[in-house]
Amino acid sequence: MSYLKVENLKTYFHTRNGVVKAVDDISFSLKKGEVLGIVGESGSGKSVTVHSLMGLVPQPPGKIEAGTAIFDGKNLLDADKSLLRALRGKRIAMIFQDPMTSLNPYLRISEQLIEPLIIHEPEIAYKDAISRAIEMLEKVGIDDAQKRIHSYPHEFSGGMRQRVMIAMALITEPEVLIADEPTTALDVTVQAQILRLLKELQDDLDVSVIFITHDLGVIAELANQVGVMYRGKIVEQGEVLQIFEHPQHPYTKGLLACRPRLESTFKVLPTVSDYLEENEVAGQFQLSEKPGAVDRIEAMQRVVSREIDESDFILEVENLKVHFTERRGVFSGPESWVKAVDGISFTVPRGSTLGLVGESGCGKTTTGRAILNLVNPTSGMVKYNGEEITGFDAAAMLPYRKQMQIVFQDPYSSLNPRLTIEQALSEPMAVHQIGTKQDRRDRVVSLLEEVGLESHFLRRYPHEFSGGQRQRICVARALALEPEFIVCDEAVSAMDVSVQAQVLNLLKELQGKRSLTYIFISHDLSVVKFMADTIAVMREGEIVEQGEAENVYANPINEYTKNLIAAVPRDSTEFIRSRRA
Repeated sequence: MSYLKVENLKTYFHTRNGVVKAVDDISFSLKKGEVLGIVGESGSGKSVTVHSLMGLVPQPPGKIEAGTAIFDGKNLLDADKSLLRALRGKRIAMIFQDPMTSLNPYLRISEQLIEPLIIHEPEIAYKDAISRAIEMLEKVGIDDAQKRIHSYPHEFSGGMRQRVMIAMALITEPEVLIADEPTTALDVTVQAQILRLLKELQDDLDVSVIFITHDLGVIAELANQVGVMYRGKIVEQGEVLQIFEHPQHPYTKGLLACRPRLESTFKVLPTVSDYLEENEVAGQFQLSEKPGAVDRIEAMQRVVSREIDESDFILEVENLKVHFTERRGVFSGPESWVKAVDGISFTVPRGSTLGLVGESGCGKTTTGRAILNLVNPTSGMVKYNGEEITGFDAAAMLPYRKQMQIVFQDPYSSLNPRLTIEQALSEPMAVHQIGTKQDRRDRVVSLLEEVGLESHFLRRYPHEFSGGQRQRICVARALALEPEFIVCDEAVSAMDVSVQAQVLNLLKELQGKRSLTYIFISHDLSVVKFMADTIAVMREGEIVEQGEAENVYANPINEYTKNLIAAVPRDSTEFIRSRRA
């Protein structure tokens, strides 16, 4: 029997540029105690679907054009505000993607946790509400909950804040829980903890869950049923094992193929476009399967292997330390030292990729920035092409900036929103006085084409591009000065798996064409294994294990490395069968 039944839902946005059919005639049902996974890329309509159910679509410009969503005999889509207020947070709860923007930074965790109880159970005493909140914090795995409940959101890590969001959603014991990308930007180990926690709570409380994500690997860990969304439509749905064993739609096949796996031997990742063909006929998009996808993907793997001279080091790092002081107050002295990087050593051969992997806070990003002298090392030595550059200031580093570049994690904050793409890409060349204005313009056009974008994008601004396109622009900017060494700092961590595959393929292709050397920083071991020749695993500022990528994966020595590997979502049909058994 269906607990929540959605039929023919249509949610459109009426904009100056026309009507956007965000959700276009979809139907699905959720059974009691079941986990329904809704999967698809950004812009597919996943979040708009659940926002429509919760009455959270801004109207205007949004409008629910048609459909029904029956819950307990009532249609949520035409329910009045008083009914929705009674249901939201009590019988239907929601976990949002970013806990930091969902939690009020001015209020203690205790005040935010008990708010749903006070609203929906006004007769409850404050003491009893706090007691319930502490109990829920303990249930979601927060240590010393009685003390931590009085902390502010900024005093928690990302994973802990997400646990607080889960506790807030479940404190009223809802019947339906909607989780909107709750693990997207989390470390794989924290993601594994959150998924395990959700599964345990769902079993204990018998709550029905709608879980939204772009990652089919996460769906395999958690869901019973799957709906695959593309351009506002559900293109395929069914039981999770059926979808993974016998995908029917080319888009589903593409999503399954493009995610890097630890056991994969791919040298080039497939993308959705290898499987899916789009044609516009009379203003309507028609989807069809590209012929010969498997043969084409096999042909892509026959790439020329790179010859790497293991004795020709472009970078040598020896006993590098970066320590920061931690102060208790404005007028007090140093309280303690934070050892962000604590005595690490490694070498990077020319033309190779070193993968730095570990959880948030392990020192990966600080290491990359210290190498480029964007933060000052406390001690140690960094040699670039045999010359020591440790602790160089901006003026001393200027000649090296042409050879050493960085691609940051967030492409939107890396680009000046007031500059066009042409201005952003030509700026580094102007700073280094390279070529005439026309030379720089020609070079910008060439760079855009090299990263798979077209020259008519020159006059556009960053906000007019998708996340994947913006990251391609950041890669083009890093290449503008013809560098030979690039630090890629979590460059694909927040991307859809299909866009991630495109950017990873691009980085590998450019490395082959330009003989580039990378330090590739990520918390995802499967991505690092695909990109890297050698891997260094970091924990608490130290390298706990390093070696060839294949060897580190196949024969991990350190317990922490084993835990990282175990935390990577598994989406094999054998695993799904074992989970169901």
